[in-house]
Amino acid sequence: MKSSSLAVGLGVLGVIFIIIAVLYAIGVLQILTSTTSGPHYKHAVLFAVLAVASFVAANFARPKTA
Repeated sequence: MKSSSLAVGLGVLGVIFIIIAVLYAIGVLQILTSTTSGPHYKHAVLFAVLAVASFVAANFARPKTA
């Protein structure tokens, strides 16, 4: 099942994950966690890994040209 819309969706999801990772790393999204003690680097790393996984999945989902 290779479709360009799925690949674009996964690419957009990857960009969103990168934005969330950066916001966690600089401490903006600390309001969403149980502690408010500054940046949450574990969350940032998690979202960075999710972004990479989304981009890899987008690469596999895109239709290949000759």
